[in-house]
Amino acid sequence: MALPMKLKYFRNLQKKASSFVLIQRRFLTPDDLADDPKRKKHVEEPQFPDEYSLDGPPKGKSYDKKPFSMELTAGKRYSWCSCGYSHTQPMCDGTHKTLWGTAEKKTMPKARPIRFQVDETKNYWLCNCKQTSKRPFCDGTHKRPDIQELKL
Repeated sequence: MALPMKLKYFRNLQKKASSFVLIQRRFLTPDDLADDPKRKKHVEEPQFPDEYSLDGPPKGKSYDKKPFSMELTAGKRYSWCSCGYSHTQPMCDGTHKTLWGTAEKKTMPKARPIRFQVDETKNYWLCNCKQTSKRPFCDGTHKRPDIQELKL
């Protein structure tokens, strides 16, 4: 009578039991995992404030109280700074990555650039106050009294 493959394997293990150290298998329960101090807890809440917002990245720090005129080329991809800390305003240079810090729970909003293309080559007014609702283009929000009173 032919034995199934698993049974053959088990019988071979029994024959060689003296040379093997058998380890008992045990399935872990969620309680076992919760008690393990080495296991990192799964964080259910966002790591950054407003990280999962559907409105896009949060409005950043105002860099200037007036817009910046710039000639943009049709079809080229641009990255507009939304955090306000870039050294190459109004375009992003990646400075937003250094703002997050190293703590597990971040205190600053997660900023990221707004990527865009234009349809025709011409001069465009790009927002530098970072409060526009037509990102990255200026919509005149910088004329509001609260933005004009800001100390930069």
